[in-house]
Amino acid sequence: MKRIVTTSLLALSCLVSAAPAYADGPERMPQVAGQGLVSAYRALNFDTSVQLRDGRGAGRHVLWPASWKVCSQSPEAGTPLQDRHATLIVVKTHEACPV
Repeated sequence: MKRIVTTSLLALSCLVSAAPAYADGPERMPQVAGQGLVSAYRALNFDTSVQLRDGRGAGRHVLWPASWKVCSQSPEAGTPLQDRHATLIVVKTHEACPV
């Protein structure tokens, strides 16, 4: 019986996810401004909560990320991502970024 309990506890411990360990402290916001939106998502490891805002102020929604690029970002590159939230200002790839 003891062996079954130990095995069960070991199996359960594998299911519990631990916070990622970073050798240099918490993960930092990468530089994604100037990149395509798909590349930006990759740089954020797909696990950051990302809010997208239309850089032209038209309130457009991103339906196809490959056709959008990142103009600016918040937080700035190098800032610790402790809460895993980021805001990206985006426009279509053929559009100029707002100044």
